[in-house]
Amino acid sequence: MVKAMTKTSIQFIKEAAKKLVNSKLQRLNAVKSQEIFKGVMQTVGLETIEEVYIFVAQFDLTCRDRISNMDDLSEYFECSSLDMLEYIPALKSLERKGILVRRHGQEQNIFKQNFAVNDAIINAIIENQTIKISQIKTTEVQIDKYEFCERITDAIDDDDLVTNDLILFTQKLENNNSYITFVNQLKKEVKNILDRILFYNLCQDNILYDGNGRLDLCDTMKNIYSSTSQRLKAKKSIIEEENILIKLGWVEYETDDDDDDDDEYIRLTEKGKNFFYGEDMVAISESYKCKDIYSYIKKLHNHFHNRRQYNSDEGIDRLSNNVNRTLFKMDQENEHIPEVARITQLIPNEFDRILFYTAANDMIEDEQTSLSYEIKTIYPRGERKSVLNELKNNSNSLQKKDLVEIEKSSSMFGEETNIILTDKGKELLLGEDAALYINDSISNKQILSHNNIVEKRLFFSKEMDEQLTFLYNSLNEKNYQNLCARLEDKKLPKGIAILLYGEPGTGKTESVMQIAKATGRDIVHVDISETKTCWFGESEKLIKKVFTDYKRVCEKSKIKPILLFNEADAVFSKRKDVNSSNVAQTENAIQNIILEEMEKLDGILIATTNLSENLDNAFERRFLFKIRFEKPTEEAKTNIWMNKLPSLSIEDAQTLACKYDFSGGQIDNIARKALMQEIIKGEKPTITNLITICGEEKISKSNRNKVGFN
Repeated sequence: MVKAMTKTSIQFIKEAAKKLVNSKLQRLNAVKSQEIFKGVMQTVGLETIEEVYIFVAQFDLTCRDRISNMDDLSEYFECSSLDMLEYIPALKSLERKGILVRRHGQEQNIFKQNFAVNDAIINAIIENQTIKISQIKTTEVQIDKYEFCERITDAIDDDDLVTNDLILFTQKLENNNSYITFVNQLKKEVKNILDRILFYNLCQDNILYDGNGRLDLCDTMKNIYSSTSQRLKAKKSIIEEENILIKLGWVEYETDDDDDDDDEYIRLTEKGKNFFYGEDMVAISESYKCKDIYSYIKKLHNHFHNRRQYNSDEGIDRLSNNVNRTLFKMDQENEHIPEVARITQLIPNEFDRILFYTAANDMIEDEQTSLSYEIKTIYPRGERKSVLNELKNNSNSLQKKDLVEIEKSSSMFGEETNIILTDKGKELLLGEDAALYINDSISNKQILSHNNIVEKRLFFSKEMDEQLTFLYNSLNEKNYQNLCARLEDKKLPKGIAILLYGEPGTGKTESVMQIAKATGRDIVHVDISETKTCWFGESEKLIKKVFTDYKRVCEKSKIKPILLFNEADAVFSKRKDVNSSNVAQTENAIQNIILEEMEKLDGILIATTNLSENLDNAFERRFLFKIRFEKPTEEAKTNIWMNKLPSLSIEDAQTLACKYDFSGGQIDNIARKALMQEIIKGEKPTITNLITICGEEKISKSNRNKVGFN
């Protein structure tokens, strides 16, 4: 064996060919013949003797500049086609390994398929180089150019493949998929297969990044070239723009200059994308056309902002390099939007314009625009520090033109700095619509539309019904307008303040909802917890803002909404001795503001409370309506039981109403628990079940175990 391996591959193949040609595949088992065939097997890297026979014949025919099919092999061996059938697996194996490549890859009939030895294999054998066969498998199912580029990229990313393996794989894939027009066109324009491999890789990266792909030059060269000298030579040709892909205008070289280092990248140009995508370019090229300034703001925000949230600094810089070309496209496609041309002319700097649109988007979405975060998100690393300092020093061009301003706010995490549009900026952006956002900071979360209130039937005593009916009639829009006009004529306050008080669960809040529903009035709900802060002076500002915002909502509404203070005793409570604490001083200040605002109220204020005894006398005098909600009478409770549980008989409903002194809210709880049992057990609850549930509703105070020491 040692003696056999002293021969070259070409010598083994030459001697093997002499044994095989016209052999009829007979008398090949002699010791000397076996030694020659094993030499071919080892030097070429074959696995079976059948592969040796097929490879030697194909190599001999390829050297004669012939492609060959099964008939050609039968003629070579001087045997029948039937004799060749058992060698088909070996033929397929050689094709899978990339040793043989198929010509006219679309042919499906095995007897008509033409093969030749891979050029890289022939060159390696002639130069007596060691051959490492790539084991990457490919399907015979037709693929398109996108999957083609994906397979090439997968091969590039395979760390076990050297450059020769990559060449073998690419040659095989190109030959087997010669029906792909893009591949054939590229082969005509770019003769060097390694340059084609680079282009395939760039195309795949462009697909992955939605038309914005870019490859790190050094990493890409390492992945493609095993040899350092080849790698440096290829990189040099790109930097000096001598590479064929650069000359064709399909690829461009660029660098990113920052504080750390100079990163080098290559990407497809628009011309390169057009060559690759062809008619599909319309699909991959993002359309920026918008119907109005609002959709334009959203489109721009999504393109330059939302994508960046999921990227590293490198990814942000990567998108930043496209700012100029992308904004130019967006402006071109949206010339029909007058605001776009106006803003582009006034704010020529692309990054400043994106910051302006970002603040606009957040304003429309009722969100805050964090200054430091947006600077990091929008601007390239090299510009961030100077832009941040400009904005903090009020010297940025956006500030000089009075388009944005800095707003500082305090929270439990410290001071936050946000950027907001000025009134001038809003008018520049939205024209007449700016009035919707100027000086109007009330959150939509605080407004409950009457259309979103579910209509419910409430049951009260006859006296309560009369009071609530009178209140409803007073707030009916026609009556309300007449009432306001009469009050104004008599120089009396036009505002209507209403106090609903009583025990929990008796229907106070729900009554407000149903009155709002019936009279077509929205509800501006005051979150009392948000009006109290630990910051000195802030609580007074917040409670003042409640009434200021309510006025603005009233100005925009055809029908005045209801300003609702739920559980109002938290801010309407009795005033305290101002010398007792700073908290007492703040609470008194808040109450004074509320009393003052109630005096000049032009609208409807409703307050609910479970603790009327805590109300200050000054507040009592300012409520025009004061309605006490008591626990329902037996008649009302009977009606509530039957409304909540329609399956109950009137006798059972009366029994429950008589036996248990429950509020409407407690009966509602029991009805929900009964529904849960019905769902779980699959049967309607009996009166016995309901009595059991009723017994669980109240927490017994008399049976509580004492905790502590005697």
